[in-house]
Amino acid sequence: MKYNVSTVAVIMPMYNASGTIIRAVQSVINQTYQNWKLYIINDKSTDDSLSIVQQNFTDDRIIILNNDVNLGVAKTRNVGINESAESWIAFLDSDDEWENNKLTLQVDALSAGESIIISNYRYLNQKKTSYIVGYDKDYLEKNNFVKKQFRVCFSSLCYRSPENDVYFEDKGHEDFLFIYELLSIYQHARVIHQPLVNYYELSNSLSRNKNKAAKWHLNLLKTIYKNPVKVYYYYLWYMINGVLFVLKHR
Repeated sequence: MKYNVSTVAVIMPMYNASGTIIRAVQSVINQTYQNWKLYIINDKSTDDSLSIVQQNFTDDRIIILNNDVNLGVAKTRNVGINESAESWIAFLDSDDEWENNKLTLQVDALSAGESIIISNYRYLNQKKTSYIVGYDKDYLEKNNFVKKQFRVCFSSLCYRSPENDVYFEDKGHEDFLFIYELLSIYQHARVIHQPLVNYYELSNSLSRNKNKAAKWHLNLLKTIYKNPVKVYYYYLWYMINGVLFVLKHR
């Protein structure tokens, strides 16, 4: 079945991103697929992020929304979901960057009938070295996602909006829970075997605190599964694949 794909909504939360926001926005403008609308949601930034965007970009496809109070990334993304009217939605964090053909390849997959599209990505760490994080199968199934067999870069996600919108919950690892909810609807995600996103590691990233991340993930599994056997089964996979990931990319 073929689907007609037109405008893609790109949702970008922004909070004190003065050092990276030009790079992120410019990577959207540089897309070979030009039928997009970028929703930048300013989450009560205290730096000059907002003025940087306003002074450097005048594209009519860029919509700036301002939160009255600081909501955090989860609720800020929800603001973008509620504001957008497009059937296809992509996310880009304000510190990440897309390759120029990212949307073109994902729109091609959506046009062919896929519902969730993710991709390999380039991980750039604080030491200014990089490596490719990839998945060798064409589809990431829900069960393998929960096992963390592939660490999905959220800025690579593009999906068909379901009849009832999926929203973020304001808790640790909200990205994981959001993708899990989408996979509960669509069952699997199509993987593009090209690094379409540059993911930049930040020194102040909460997800880099391994103990906190492990606690967040365990709590999420307890939210998803009521059976403690399942909880600790998937938690064990999370720990195993975490170790394997570190060993592979150390």
